[in-house]
Amino acid sequence: MFVVFLCLAGTQVPSQITVPEVVAADPSSPPLIAKEEEVRAFLSQYVERYNKKELEEFLSLFSLKARQNQQDGLPEIRLIYSNLFNRSRSIQLSLENMKIEIYQNAVEVRAHYSVNQVLREGGAKRFWKGDARWILTKEEDKLQILSVDYQYSVPPVLAGEKVPESTPLLAKEEEVQQFFTSYVFQYNRKDIDGFLSFFSSKAVQNQRDGLKGIRNIYTKFFDESRELRYALEGMKTEIYQNRVEVRARFRIDQTLKKPKQEKVWNGNIRWILGREDGALKILSLDYQNDKPL
Repeated sequence: MFVVFLCLAGTQVPSQITVPEVVAADPSSPPLIAKEEEVRAFLSQYVERYNKKELEEFLSLFSLKARQNQQDGLPEIRLIYSNLFNRSRSIQLSLENMKIEIYQNAVEVRAHYSVNQVLREGGAKRFWKGDARWILTKEEDKLQILSVDYQYSVPPVLAGEKVPESTPLLAKEEEVQQFFTSYVFQYNRKDIDGFLSFFSSKAVQNQRDGLKGIRNIYTKFFDESRELRYALEGMKTEIYQNRVEVRARFRIDQTLKKPKQEKVWNGNIRWILGREDGALKILSLDYQNDKPL
């Protein structure tokens, strides 16, 4: 429920992730979506097309539903990279320390990136680097980028230019902790409007459901529940200049109204938070469910 080549494009927005709901691995589960060699070949192709400034070939690696930095759709992504490539006499993207996690219905890739650019006009050299994350899915049996997010450790600067001071972090850890204390409180009260007030109007759950779908899912779940006890543990928070990423283990103890029955749900969850009108809001929420007990 919280950036690489994009940054390469010159828009600073640290990452967010999200892996869609994944069924617990057991013999009856579907196979993983891809093999590691296939993912590495895809990223090699990505880097090659980026460095050759092949715009159409580069964009063909993106899903029509792709989002960059939780805000740019494919038309904006096209414009960003078109401008970047057109301004560049040459450009060189490098990835290192790549970490790949493969699930039944998604792939998450994280890496450090660096970009060296020679400008077309004047031949000045620019450099930037940072961290990036991609979420890949399969469409028509081909890997496609569903989302890509990045953050700068060094913003784009001309050779010899002083690196500008970084902007302040989006939030303090105490504010994030208070946000989730209130989030859990409203969840356990089954207060649908109070709970949804924590979500951005642009929020996406499991890379699939927008705010309307999220409302329908939780309304149904709250209505069928006599009682809910929602708890988080092992929470890990990463705070950047323009987003907050939070990962945790969740446990839900649910008592149904009819028939009177108890269920336990647990698994891994990840949120990406942004700030809207001064308040923290959930931009994306993703979880992978363990098998219900």
